[in-house]
Amino acid sequence: MNMLHISENSMVALQEVKNDLSGKFYWKFSSPNLEKSTFHLLNVNGKLLRPTLVFVGAESVGLNSIKFVNLAIAIEYLHISSLIHDDIIDKDDMRRGVETVHHKYGVENAILAGDALIARAVALSSVYGESVVKRIAEAAFLMCDGESMDFCTQRKRVSMSLKNYMEIARKKTASLISTSISIAAISEKMGDETIAGLSKAGEHLGIAFQVRDDVINSIGSFELGKRPGKDDKKYNRPNIVSVFEYEGDGRKEAIERSIKMMSQNVSDAIQELSAFEKINYIKKILAAYFSEEDLRKYL
Repeated sequence: MNMLHISENSMVALQEVKNDLSGKFYWKFSSPNLEKSTFHLLNVNGKLLRPTLVFVGAESVGLNSIKFVNLAIAIEYLHISSLIHDDIIDKDDMRRGVETVHHKYGVENAILAGDALIARAVALSSVYGESVVKRIAEAAFLMCDGESMDFCTQRKRVSMSLKNYMEIARKKTASLISTSISIAAISEKMGDETIAGLSKAGEHLGIAFQVRDDVINSIGSFELGKRPGKDDKKYNRPNIVSVFEYEGDGRKEAIERSIKMMSQNVSDAIQELSAFEKINYIKKILAAYFSEEDLRKYL
């Protein structure tokens, strides 16, 4: 997400998230290994996409981003816990330019670190009300369900269909994106129509984010901050470019088709938010992040 286009208030809130990501884990550890495992990825700079969307969602309905800093941190904790557990399942050894938690501290500590982050996420979000905790719990379940579908497909060694890809992407990625952008409105009980609009827009954005990452991974552009995804096809990992190739598209055609799919989902998200007063603010943020030209220049 291009930080240059978010509001000054959201920028301040996001800086608080960066400063407090480790500090908000108030609970004391008796196990030094678990403590190191839990903080390992918290101390590595990530994109903070989901916290940013918490603040964009808040601003879009006239709420003060600062009020939702702890909620944004809770959602980032949940996201990081999923990365830790996914890395174990995928047997990956690198994440964000450093060793994965299980590779550095062992599988046992990594599993417990992910669990600890989930526990802290629940504690931080609980002060925002039952409806918030319920929504975050639902997103966490969908992420688990999507991950199970993902690795089961990989193990079957069958070509992934577009329908299967979309269901996995909705659960693994879009569920938490949708929760992130709508969670402030849920907390403040902004009304069913507003929450539904944000949630549906978030689902479209989640698909767009996943497709964008897949394209970057397929291009293998270090300029865009991604390592080449040469193993996606080998291990049958969900990647929209590979899905289109399985359908018979050539490499470049599959990438172009994927880019168009990304843009269509962004357009659908904007359409869901068209009645919002701050739609132009949202459009500017999305246009900067989902640039077709930025992707095509590396082809």
